[in-house]
Amino acid sequence: MKRLFFCLSLFIYHLSFCYAQSVAQDINKVKRDTMYIYAEATMKDLNEAYNGARAILEMKVGDWVRTQHPAEGIELCIVKAKEHFAQLETRRGDFYRAFVYVRKSDIMPVADKSEVTVFEVAPVTKPNQIEAQPAIIVTEETPHVEEKQQVLELTSEEKQMKQIRSFYDVEPYIKGLKSKGKLNAYGKYATMPENDDCHLFVYDKQGNISALLRKSGAMQYNLNTLKEDNVKNYKNCGAIWFQLK
Repeated sequence: MKRLFFCLSLFIYHLSFCYAQSVAQDINKVKRDTMYIYAEATMKDLNEAYNGARAILEMKVGDWVRTQHPAEGIELCIVKAKEHFAQLETRRGDFYRAFVYVRKSDIMPVADKSEVTVFEVAPVTKPNQIEAQPAIIVTEETPHVEEKQQVLELTSEEKQMKQIRSFYDVEPYIKGLKSKGKLNAYGKYATMPENDDCHLFVYDKQGNISALLRKSGAMQYNLNTLKEDNVKNYKNCGAIWFQLK
Protein backbone atom coordinates (compact mmCIF):
# COMPACT_ATOMS: atom_id res chain seq x y z
CA MET A 1 0.00 0.00 0.00
CA LYS A 2 2.81 2.40 0.90
CA ARG A 3 4.52 1.58 -2.37
CA LEU A 4 1.30 2.25 -4.29
CA PHE A 5 0.84 5.56 -2.50
CA PHE A 6 4.45 6.51 -3.25
CA CYS A 7 4.02 5.69 -6.95
CA LEU A 8 0.76 7.62 -7.11
CA SER A 9 2.36 10.65 -5.44
CA LEU A 10 5.30 10.45 -7.82
CA PHE A 11 2.94 10.27 -10.80
CA ILE A 12 0.96 13.32 -9.61
CA TYR A 13 4.17 15.25 -9.04
CA HIS A 14 5.31 14.36 -12.56
CA LEU A 15 2.04 15.62 -14.06
CA SER A 16 2.25 18.84 -12.07
CA PHE A 17 5.82 19.38 -13.16
CA CYS A 18 4.94 18.80 -16.82
CA TYR A 19 2.00 21.20 -16.57
CA ALA A 20 4.17 23.87 -14.95
CA GLN A 21 6.77 23.43 -17.69
CA SER A 22 4.08 23.77 -20.37
CA VAL A 23 2.67 26.96 -18.82
CA ALA A 24 6.16 28.41 -18.49
CA GLN A 25 6.77 27.74 -22.20
CA ASP A 26 3.48 29.44 -23.11
CA ILE A 27 4.42 32.46 -21.00
CA ASN A 28 7.81 32.71 -22.69
CA LYS A 29 6.17 32.53 -26.13
CA VAL A 30 3.91 35.47 -25.25
CA LYS A 31 6.85 37.48 -23.92
CA ARG A 32 8.78 36.96 -27.15
CA ASP A 33 5.84 37.96 -29.33
CA THR A 34 5.71 41.73 -29.90
CA MET A 35 2.00 41.50 -30.77
CA TYR A 36 1.14 41.15 -27.07
CA ILE A 37 1.18 43.36 -23.99
CA TYR A 38 1.63 41.36 -20.79
CA ALA A 39 2.05 41.68 -17.03
CA GLU A 40 2.62 39.34 -14.13
CA ALA A 41 2.60 39.24 -10.34
CA THR A 42 3.72 36.67 -7.77
CA MET A 43 1.96 36.50 -4.40
CA LYS A 44 0.87 34.10 -1.68
CA ASP A 45 -2.81 34.42 -2.69
CA LEU A 46 -3.83 33.59 -6.25
CA ASN A 47 -6.61 36.20 -6.43
CA GLU A 48 -4.28 38.90 -5.17
CA ALA A 49 -1.71 37.85 -7.76
CA TYR A 50 -4.28 38.13 -10.56
CA ASN A 51 -5.54 41.49 -9.29
CA GLY A 52 -1.99 42.80 -9.18
CA ALA A 53 -1.18 41.49 -12.66
CA ARG A 54 -4.36 43.00 -14.13
CA ALA A 55 -3.64 46.38 -12.55
CA ILE A 56 -0.15 46.35 -14.03
CA LEU A 57 -1.55 45.31 -17.42
CA GLU A 58 -3.98 48.26 -17.40
CA MET A 59 -1.11 50.66 -16.78
CA LYS A 60 1.00 49.09 -19.53
CA VAL A 61 -1.91 49.28 -21.97
CA GLY A 62 -2.38 52.94 -21.08
CA ASP A 63 1.31 53.64 -21.65
CA TRP A 64 1.27 51.81 -24.99
CA VAL A 65 -1.78 53.71 -26.24
CA ARG A 66 -0.34 57.02 -25.04
CA THR A 67 2.97 56.52 -26.87
CA GLN A 68 1.93 54.57 -29.97
CA HIS A 69 -1.60 55.87 -30.58
CA PRO A 70 -1.87 59.27 -28.86
CA ALA A 71 -5.06 60.14 -30.78
CA GLU A 72 -6.96 57.24 -29.23
CA GLY A 73 -8.98 57.31 -26.01
CA ILE A 74 -6.95 55.59 -23.29
CA GLU A 75 -9.86 54.73 -20.99
CA LEU A 76 -11.91 53.04 -23.70
CA CYS A 77 -8.86 51.14 -24.93
CA ILE A 78 -8.38 49.81 -21.39
CA VAL A 79 -12.01 48.70 -21.40
CA LYS A 80 -11.30 46.83 -24.63
CA ALA A 81 -8.21 45.21 -23.11
CA LYS A 82 -10.29 43.95 -20.18
CA GLU A 83 -12.70 42.31 -22.61
CA HIS A 84 -10.00 40.35 -24.44
CA PHE A 85 -7.22 39.59 -21.95
CA ALA A 86 -6.15 36.00 -21.27
CA GLN A 87 -4.46 34.60 -18.21
CA LEU A 88 -2.12 31.83 -17.12
CA GLU A 89 -1.01 30.68 -13.71
CA THR A 90 1.77 28.58 -12.26
CA ARG A 91 3.62 28.19 -8.97
CA ARG A 92 6.91 29.49 -7.66
CA GLY A 93 7.46 27.46 -4.53
CA ASP A 94 4.74 28.50 -2.07
CA PHE A 95 3.76 31.49 -4.22
CA TYR A 96 1.34 31.83 -7.12
CA ARG A 97 2.51 33.40 -10.37
CA ALA A 98 -0.31 35.11 -12.30
CA PHE A 99 0.37 36.07 -15.91
CA VAL A 100 -2.12 38.13 -17.97
CA TYR A 101 -1.79 39.31 -21.55
CA VAL A 102 -3.74 40.84 -24.43
CA ARG A 103 -3.20 41.07 -28.16
CA LYS A 104 -2.57 44.66 -29.29
CA SER A 105 -4.99 44.28 -32.21
CA ASP A 106 -7.77 43.45 -29.72
CA ILE A 107 -7.31 46.69 -27.80
CA MET A 108 -8.45 48.86 -30.70
CA PRO A 109 -10.55 46.50 -32.84
CA VAL A 110 -12.46 49.34 -34.43
CA ALA A 111 -9.25 50.84 -35.80
CA ASP A 112 -8.19 47.66 -37.60
CA LYS A 113 -11.75 46.70 -38.67
CA SER A 114 -11.48 43.27 -37.01
CA GLU A 115 -13.70 43.55 -33.98
CA VAL A 116 -15.79 40.56 -33.08
CA THR A 117 -19.04 40.50 -31.15
CA VAL A 118 -18.65 41.90 -27.64
CA PHE A 119 -21.80 40.15 -26.43
CA GLU A 120 -23.64 37.12 -27.77
CA VAL A 121 -27.13 37.64 -29.12
CA ALA A 122 -29.75 35.34 -30.59
CA PRO A 123 -30.96 35.86 -34.18
CA VAL A 124 -33.48 38.67 -34.09
CA THR A 125 -35.24 41.05 -36.43
CA LYS A 126 -33.01 43.79 -37.75
CA PRO A 127 -33.31 47.10 -35.84
CA ASN A 128 -34.83 49.01 -38.74
CA GLN A 129 -37.61 46.44 -38.99
CA ILE A 130 -38.68 46.71 -35.36
CA GLU A 131 -41.93 48.52 -34.70
CA ALA A 132 -42.95 49.89 -31.33
CA GLN A 133 -45.80 47.99 -29.73
CA PRO A 134 -48.71 50.02 -28.35
CA ALA A 135 -49.09 50.07 -24.60
CA ILE A 136 -52.77 49.18 -25.09
CA ILE A 137 -53.99 47.10 -28.03
CA VAL A 138 -57.48 47.93 -29.27
CA THR A 139 -59.65 44.87 -29.91
CA GLU A 140 -63.31 44.27 -30.54
CA GLU A 141 -63.75 43.51 -26.84
CA THR A 142 -62.36 46.95 -25.87
CA PRO A 143 -63.88 49.30 -28.46
CA HIS A 144 -63.73 52.40 -26.28
CA VAL A 145 -60.02 52.19 -25.38
CA GLU A 146 -57.85 54.48 -27.47
CA GLU A 147 -54.47 53.27 -28.74
CA LYS A 148 -51.66 54.85 -26.78
CA GLN A 149 -47.91 54.95 -27.06
CA GLN A 150 -45.42 56.14 -24.51
CA VAL A 151 -43.98 59.51 -25.49
CA LEU A 152 -40.31 59.90 -24.65
CA GLU A 153 -39.08 63.32 -23.65
CA LEU A 154 -35.35 63.87 -24.06
CA THR A 155 -33.34 65.71 -21.46
CA SER A 156 -30.82 68.37 -22.49
CA GLU A 157 -28.00 65.89 -21.76
CA GLU A 158 -29.63 63.24 -23.96
CA LYS A 159 -29.89 65.74 -26.81
CA GLN A 160 -26.12 66.21 -26.54
CA MET A 161 -25.63 62.42 -26.55
CA LYS A 162 -27.39 62.23 -29.91
CA GLN A 163 -24.61 64.31 -31.45
CA ILE A 164 -22.15 61.43 -30.87
CA ARG A 165 -21.86 59.57 -34.17
CA SER A 166 -18.53 57.73 -33.85
CA PHE A 167 -16.94 55.33 -31.38
CA TYR A 168 -13.96 57.69 -31.18
CA ASP A 169 -16.20 60.50 -29.93
CA VAL A 170 -17.49 58.41 -27.02
CA GLU A 171 -14.33 58.62 -24.91
CA PRO A 172 -14.02 62.43 -25.05
CA TYR A 173 -17.72 62.75 -24.23
CA ILE A 174 -17.51 60.42 -21.21
CA LYS A 175 -14.30 62.11 -20.11
CA GLY A 176 -16.11 65.46 -20.30
CA LEU A 177 -18.94 64.13 -18.12
CA LYS A 178 -16.39 62.94 -15.59
CA SER A 179 -14.60 66.29 -15.47
CA LYS A 180 -17.93 68.06 -14.90
CA GLY A 181 -18.85 65.72 -12.07
CA LYS A 182 -21.83 64.33 -14.01
CA LEU A 183 -20.58 60.75 -14.42
CA ASN A 184 -21.41 58.08 -11.85
CA ALA A 185 -19.99 54.99 -13.59
CA TYR A 186 -19.34 53.42 -16.99
CA GLY A 187 -17.99 50.22 -18.52
CA LYS A 188 -18.34 47.48 -21.11
CA TYR A 189 -21.66 45.75 -21.80
CA ALA A 190 -20.83 42.70 -19.67
CA THR A 191 -20.59 44.87 -16.54
CA MET A 192 -23.81 46.82 -17.14
CA PRO A 193 -25.90 47.06 -13.93
CA GLU A 194 -28.94 44.85 -14.23
CA ASN A 195 -31.40 46.85 -12.15
CA ASP A 196 -30.04 50.40 -12.39
CA ASP A 197 -30.88 52.98 -15.04
CA CYS A 198 -28.18 53.96 -17.53
CA HIS A 199 -27.49 54.87 -21.17
CA LEU A 200 -25.71 52.86 -23.86
CA PHE A 201 -23.77 53.75 -26.99
CA VAL A 202 -24.02 50.80 -29.42
CA TYR A 203 -21.37 50.77 -32.16
CA ASP A 204 -20.67 48.58 -35.21
CA LYS A 205 -17.43 47.18 -36.66
CA GLN A 206 -16.74 50.40 -38.56
CA GLY A 207 -16.98 52.46 -35.37
CA ASN A 208 -20.33 54.04 -36.25
CA ILE A 209 -22.85 54.58 -33.48
CA SER A 210 -25.73 52.25 -34.35
CA ALA A 211 -27.99 53.26 -31.49
CA LEU A 212 -28.27 55.41 -28.39
CA LEU A 213 -30.34 53.62 -25.75
CA ARG A 214 -31.87 54.67 -22.47
CA LYS A 215 -32.21 51.78 -20.01
CA SER A 216 -34.99 52.27 -17.47
CA GLY A 217 -35.20 49.21 -15.27
CA ALA A 218 -35.87 46.24 -17.54
CA MET A 219 -36.99 48.44 -20.45
CA GLN A 220 -34.73 49.98 -23.11
CA TYR A 221 -35.64 52.83 -25.46
CA ASN A 222 -33.96 54.11 -28.59
CA LEU A 223 -33.44 57.86 -28.21
CA ASN A 224 -33.16 58.34 -31.97
CA THR A 225 -36.39 56.58 -32.95
CA LEU A 226 -38.11 57.30 -29.60
CA LYS A 227 -39.35 53.71 -29.61
CA GLU A 228 -38.80 50.66 -27.44
CA ASP A 229 -35.61 48.84 -28.40
CA ASN A 230 -32.96 46.50 -26.98
CA VAL A 231 -29.19 46.27 -27.26
CA LYS A 232 -29.55 42.61 -28.24
CA ASN A 233 -31.21 43.66 -31.47
CA TYR A 234 -27.82 44.81 -32.78
CA LYS A 235 -25.83 41.79 -33.94
CA ASN A 236 -22.02 41.91 -34.18
CA CYS A 237 -21.91 45.20 -32.32
CA GLY A 238 -20.24 46.40 -29.13
CA ALA A 239 -21.68 48.61 -26.42
CA ILE A 240 -20.43 51.03 -23.77
CA TRP A 241 -22.79 51.85 -20.90
CA PHE A 242 -22.59 54.91 -18.67
CA GLN A 243 -24.57 56.24 -15.76
CA LEU A 244 -25.23 59.89 -15.02
CA LYS A 245 -25.38 61.32 -11.54
